[in-house]
Amino acid sequence: MTEQISYREKEARKSSIVGIILNSFLGIVKVSIGFFTNSLAILADGIDSVTDIITSFLTLIASKIANKPADESHPYGHEKIEPIITKILSIVILFAGYQVLYNALSRLFSEQVTIEQPFLIFIISIISVLTKLFLYFYKKNIGNKINSSSVIADAMNMRNDVLTSLSVAVGILIFYLTGIDWLDSVIAIFVSIIIFKIGIEMFLETSNELMDGSKELGEIYKITIEAADNFDCIKNPHKIRARKSGYVYFVDLHIELDPEMTIKEANKITEKYENKIKELNNYIKDVVIHTEPFENDENEGYGLDKKQINKYFGE
Repeated sequence: MTEQISYREKEARKSSIVGIILNSFLGIVKVSIGFFTNSLAILADGIDSVTDIITSFLTLIASKIANKPADESHPYGHEKIEPIITKILSIVILFAGYQVLYNALSRLFSEQVTIEQPFLIFIISIISVLTKLFLYFYKKNIGNKINSSSVIADAMNMRNDVLTSLSVAVGILIFYLTGIDWLDSVIAIFVSIIIFKIGIEMFLETSNELMDGSKELGEIYKITIEAADNFDCIKNPHKIRARKSGYVYFVDLHIELDPEMTIKEANKITEKYENKIKELNNYIKDVVIHTEPFENDENEGYGLDKKQINKYFGE
């Protein structure tokens, strides 16, 4: 587990540093060109790149904290910092979207300005498209490898930036061909909508995770059933509850065993069952198993059994 944590931290740090370097270059160039050419569209795209620098820094902080071992104050570990940081990212992105939208609307309904050097804007937009495309695939690959919600969220942000820069490139090309002055403001408004969309999606997804729900949990529920099928002595795994905490998962469940078993025998079986569950997914950090006698009948709280898991998540 220690080697896995060290690898995660190294990969997350590397992806953040690459993001910071490339987005710093794009942000400085696009904002400078925006002021030089009077183009609000490329300026908005530049502001978006500046927020990407912030998201990379926050991702770097998240990976550092998430990999700290559990302590007295945080017995479950520090992994949940990742969705917290991702939620902060979503708020930063939403604020950037608001700033872009406000400025675009202000210019749209005021006196138009002349856009200078449209070909220069087009060139930097194409460079931005290619750079963001690289960052998307690069960060997504690392995020999937280390199962990091904050790195994956950063990758999704890069993917939307591809569309943002592409829209600026197409829009400025149309402006160059037609000379329509207000088109620059319209492009900026479109960019703000894209920024808002990714911010809202990130905010909602992290809210679900912080409330111990996640679209990824179906696989974890299926694993508990699959692992139980390896033991003839285990019956009726039920009251199964799983939750995601950053990049790791916690599972607790009830199983039924022969009532004539000794505590020592039951403990040996549950230990093997727990190891089997973890073997099927290395990111399952802890499994708590409560044992009951066969055909135990009691009023238990919410949790899923095999039938419900198949119903909700498929066979």
